Parts: sequence; structure tokens; C-alpha cells
Amino acid sequence: MDQPVGNNNIMIRYLSLIVGFTFLLADGTRDLTFEFNYTSSEIQVGADSVGAFNGTIYNISSDTVTIAVVRRINSLPNNWTSSICLGAICYYVTVDSASTQIAPGDSIACKILVWISGSGIGTVQLDLFDLSSDEHLLVDVNFYAGLLALNDESSIPNKFLLLPAFPNPFNPTTTIRFEITSYTQQLSGAEISRNTSLNIYDIRGRVVKTLLSGSINPGYHEIQWNASNYSSGIYFVELVGGKNHQIQKLILVK
Repeated sequence: MDQPVGNNNIMIRYLSLIVGFTFLLADGTRDLTFEFNYTSSEIQVGADSVGAFNGTIYNISSDTVTIAVVRRINSLPNNWTSSICLGAICYYVTVDSASTQIAPGDSIACKILVWISGSGIGTVQLDLFDLSSDEHLLVDVNFYAGLLALNDESSIPNKFLLLPAFPNPFNPTTTIRFEITSYTQQLSGAEISRNTSLNIYDIRGRVVKTLLSGSINPGYHEIQWNASNYSSGIYFVELVGGKNHQIQKLILVK
């Protein structure tokens, strides 16, 4: 006789959520002093061209911080080269690290330029960290050159990513951003959207706001949360789509 499994699945998801919350809370005294915001780390360009990954480093602390940017991985095809850029300065291709000071509330552009010869796939990994901290933020940037039609959106690699909310800490509104580039199926040439949920939880694990529940088309999305009617404190935003599940901590300061 078959046994119902619905409650077991709910319990597994609940326990996974609690574990995620516990991890975040345990790390709550070692928050990053900065955020690194970018639209996508999957860069498609033509052959024999220059590819660019663009991001912005924000100082979210109350002190001036010194942020180091290190190129940990430079896995590129022969005759490709890459360069780290901070602000208006692009360093020589042989330079693997650079640092910059950012005042409270200020920001600086951070990018990677890749000079491409022929076609192929390459990866550059950036490691960003505050020199006064041991917290590291790793970003893998993939460059696809001359392999895919640039207007063929269905060929974008699968991705499920909850990007850093901005601002965070916030009062009273923050923008929650996420990217879903997973195409599950085609029906009569039309793209089928996928079911996605985006919920806000309080520190006790209770849902206090549902920002999204239902079908959404693949791509980049932004949703604002206005917390005017909520108390100061720690909240969590959970993005769920299929078997994918990501959690991020939000801090409301009034």
C-alpha cells in the first residue's frame, strides 16, 4: 500500500530552511562590510572581440573599507587575456590583484575585460574581500565567444541565482533581485514559464510576506519589498524554483 509523502517533503523543506537560518544566524557577527552587485556572470560575445563583465562594489558599513580584488582563476583559451579594472583604472594583464578604499555609502565600479581571439569558453574567478576581515566573496565569470547566436536567448546556460538585495541594511524599502535562465521545455515554439516563489520570513521562520508565487518567465527580475509596517530586525528572503532553493539575510533598520 502506497504511503503519502507530502508531509515528509514539507518537513524536509522546513528542516532545510531552519538549517539555513541557523547558519546565517551563527555567522551574523561576521557580516560583510560591502556588497558586490552585478547583473549576470554569463557573458556572451562574438569571436575576435572584447568581452566585459561589469559589477559595482558598495560600502555598506559605517567606516572606510579597503577592498581587495584578486583574480584567483584565469582559465582562458590560448591567445585570450584578461584584465581587472577598478574605477577608471584597468591593470596590466599580468596583475592578479588590486585594492581600493571606499568611503561609507560610496561605491566603485569593478569589471573584467577579456580580449578574445577566435572562439571558445573561458572562466575568470574573482575573490573580493575586506583586508581587515577574513570574509571572502568568490564570483565565477564565464565568457562564451562565437559559440552561440547572441540573439538566441534559449541558449543561455541554466542559472538560478538570488542576487544581493540592495540596499541592505535598508529602511524601509529594499530591492530583491534574482536571475532565472532555465528553459525547461518548448511547446509549439513558445517558452514555458516555471513556478517560482519568493517569501520573506521573520527570525522565527514564519512567513511574513509573499512577494511572488506562481509562474514567471526566465530572465532577470527585480521585486521591491516595502517594510514600512514591519519592526526593525533580521529577516530572510527565500527564493524557491523547482529543486532550487536559496536564502539571503535582510536587515531592517529604523
